[in-house]
Amino acid sequence: MWRSVFSLCLFCSSATAWAVALPEAPHLLVSGYAEQKVEPDMLTLRVAVTALEKKGIDAKQQVDSRVAAFFGQLEGLGIKRSDVEAGNLVISPEYQYPQNRKAELVGYRAQRQLAVKLYQLDKLSQLMDTALKSGLESVSQIEFGLKDPLAAREQARISAVEDARAKALSLAKAFGVTLGKVYSIEYRSATPTPVYARGLKMGAMAAAPEAADASYEQHEISISDNVEAVFLLD
Repeated sequence: MWRSVFSLCLFCSSATAWAVALPEAPHLLVSGYAEQKVEPDMLTLRVAVTALEKKGIDAKQQVDSRVAAFFGQLEGLGIKRSDVEAGNLVISPEYQYPQNRKAELVGYRAQRQLAVKLYQLDKLSQLMDTALKSGLESVSQIEFGLKDPLAAREQARISAVEDARAKALSLAKAFGVTLGKVYSIEYRSATPTPVYARGLKMGAMAAAPEAADASYEQHEISISDNVEAVFLLD
């Protein structure tokens, strides 16, 4: 779905706040804008794998075991190993702070972040179940996206140019003048607005799967673009 939004158009011969170059001759400044709403066709699931043990080596082994179990289940969902980005393993001491007493070492926490790209959105619930069964505790983020964002950006750019030209022609006709050639163009590239879903603890998902499904409902991605142009007037 496309919608054109008219922004400020000026008919003038003096300098304005615009950054675009202006001629000495009579001219018309216009801004073209277009916005596209696109259904996402992929998502990135970010999960955290953590373990707390008395010894750092034990915490590391716990995390390694859970990550390996998770990887072993992904192939069944059609997810390739190349679709998973694994962050570095971080191990740090964890303390508790009793009142009026010195800090006490509880143990060592090992943590690793994973980012999984999913191209079959109808398998999101299965992916969540797989993560839960593999011992992953929480989903930190779900980001919906596009496999080919360049095509959508190009369409938004073309529509913004068409919007600018249409407004220029309309204004020239209304003022009773003839629209000439383009003198200068100022382009400000735009990027898709990321769409995130609210994260949930894995335990909450297991207790109320219907609430989890609602929380991860996908939304449209907004892609907008705009261009500023100066037309000479004949």
